[in-house]
Amino acid sequence: MSPDQLDEWSERPGSPWPAWTKQVLSDALKRSSRLCEYTYEIVVQGSYANKTNIRAHSDVDLVVQMKLPFEEHLEGLEPWEKSRFHARYENANFGWREFRQDVISALRKSYFVTVGGKCIDIQDWDSPFRIPADIVPAIEYRHYRNFSSGGVETFDEGIYFEDGSGAAVISFPKQHLKNGNRKDAETGGRFKQVVRTVKNARLHLMDIETDERAKVLSSYFIECLFYNVPNDEYRQSTLHAAYGRSLSWLASNLDLAGDFVCQNELVDLFVGNRTVWSVDSVQYLATTLACGR
Repeated sequence: MSPDQLDEWSERPGSPWPAWTKQVLSDALKRSSRLCEYTYEIVVQGSYANKTNIRAHSDVDLVVQMKLPFEEHLEGLEPWEKSRFHARYENANFGWREFRQDVISALRKSYFVTVGGKCIDIQDWDSPFRIPADIVPAIEYRHYRNFSSGGVETFDEGIYFEDGSGAAVISFPKQHLKNGNRKDAETGGRFKQVVRTVKNARLHLMDIETDERAKVLSSYFIECLFYNVPNDEYRQSTLHAAYGRSLSWLASNLDLAGDFVCQNELVDLFVGNRTVWSVDSVQYLATTLACGR
């Protein structure tokens, strides 16, 4: 791949969508008297928030997050710490499912609503086009580390929602954003340049190849995957060199994949039911792109 092509792919396109879609969503939810009773925030997440979006990306990831009540993970606490937690917090009779339904009801007052397995899409009643946003109602998630005798709580804050099958989906977008920004600064801006380049190169590869292995690697996964590449591989004088070095490092070090982490540094990258995120798919992507395809 030519340096000029890589430079073009590395550029982050500007877009009015994040601010506009967030305002559209905010205005619609403010019309609900029910939601006015709760504390929530609307947050732009995903590639737009992390500045790793490419031209092929159109939809903005918008999370409507209720602060209280929350879902918690207490397995890391001692029995006496769990007792303190339960003494402070009562079980709530309102949670994610009820909040999600209230968000859907509020949106239906202003838009035609399509409810998917994870996201909600909205569309003006008199328009054939949907508004370019994936809306996810969520509530706060707390992965507790300790609950001291003085009542001080230490936990990793994330978001919680459920997919169409009822399975819990937990992510840590604040930590993902913070760690990505730090790595980008430590590599002189090369990290996110390379991530955007790889995302574009993957789409190009899918256009010219029939192999399914590149298709199963999501935008989020690619960002997390390249987060595991050491900073020195990115600290090169040219983008072309940083791109090649990072791909070569991955292709040569996949025996370490069991130690790879998501960008939030709280979850292993190759875990659980994410079987499509296979080492074989990464090997195919890294070696094929490193060869200039």
